[in-house]
Amino acid sequence: MRPTPLPTSDATDGVHAHSRYHGMDFIRAVMMLLGVVLHTALVFEQQKDFWVYQDPDTSPFAGLFALLIHIFRMPVFFVMAGFFGAMLFVRRGAAVFAGHRFERIVIPLVIGWFVLYPLLMWSLSFALTHQMESGGERSILGALTTMSWSLEFQDPGPMHLWFLYYLVYYYVFFAVMSLILRSLARPLVRFFSVCVQSLSLGRFRWFRLPALTLMSFPLMLTMTDVGLDTPLEWTPSWNVLGAYALYFGVGWVCYHHRELIVALQRFAWTRLLGGVLLLILAAILSIIWHLSSLAPDSEALDPDVASLLFVVTQFVQVAATWLLVMGLTGVCERVFRRENPVVRYLVDASYWIYLMHLPLTIFVPACFRFWNVDGTVKMFLMMVLVTLPLLICYHLLVRGTVLGVVLSGRRYPVWPLTGRSPVNTE
Repeated sequence: MRPTPLPTSDATDGVHAHSRYHGMDFIRAVMMLLGVVLHTALVFEQQKDFWVYQDPDTSPFAGLFALLIHIFRMPVFFVMAGFFGAMLFVRRGAAVFAGHRFERIVIPLVIGWFVLYPLLMWSLSFALTHQMESGGERSILGALTTMSWSLEFQDPGPMHLWFLYYLVYYYVFFAVMSLILRSLARPLVRFFSVCVQSLSLGRFRWFRLPALTLMSFPLMLTMTDVGLDTPLEWTPSWNVLGAYALYFGVGWVCYHHRELIVALQRFAWTRLLGGVLLLILAAILSIIWHLSSLAPDSEALDPDVASLLFVVTQFVQVAATWLLVMGLTGVCERVFRRENPVVRYLVDASYWIYLMHLPLTIFVPACFRFWNVDGTVKMFLMMVLVTLPLLICYHLLVRGTVLGVVLSGRRYPVWPLTGRSPVNTE
């Protein structure tokens, strides 16, 4: 049965109901592409044993880039995922929604893991073998021939695909709850809709940021480190699952109040600037907290001071994240009012690039391990060298093939800027 839209002021507005949100599509793609920046930067982190592999030419900016991106990237992504998930659920119905998400999320998760886990292990084996070669015997071919090609599947984790695993939980939960509430508790749905409307656009709209911050903040206090923990196991971390569920849920609800997207375009640059400033403050507090945790016992902070610093840091991170969500949404929806073919191409390619990038962030820097150059310059070059082959593979092997159908639902022409319409298989 096709679900009935929640009662909002624009539920029957044909323009809003069927418009494409190019700006939010762009945000979602950028958050995935930032994964390449994050994981490549970790290779050049100065702190020893911080990542599974470290290049000898480190960069003083690597840790800062990784920290800044980690604070906001996945929360922003899950807000966008919730928004577009609700859009598909409302427009196409529960049955189509379930099939669509199975094809786009579950299949890439299962097949992708069995392809990427060996590639990641082999990349790491190559990197460590190449690292131990003596001066006169350093060669990529030599490392490839002497490295171990065996695989051990002892407690393997979800790697960077954990976000797909968590998305499955969110899609099932919010789709089922939407059907149940619409069938059994329509007065409650109307009351909730009125409350959201008042908080988002009504007289209480000035409490929007404090309300979102206060909702997210308690779960942030359950993390083992400043920021949001990264899931490393298939068993869900319930505090992390709950924290990201809130971001996803806000995106899901936001689709039913799409007039908020228009409202966020007012003062969008101000919100974005405020979010950036808070992000910088959050990074500074995070660095202070990390340094204090690494200090010897004689120089460590008083436990009460350390606890207060943790609480303040988590609060600032949450506030910065929500400001960035609102600021980025408003700015990008203002800037990307029409489809740009180049931007659209990168949006389409971003899913493939994110899925496949992690092994290359180890393998490519390892190939250039003995190229002595400034670490910061080398780091940026590696980001380019990781992305380019994935972009070429996307263009030649994915975009016009069955892989493109699985990842985006469409088989695009090989040359995407010719103006030809793609074949939609949905």
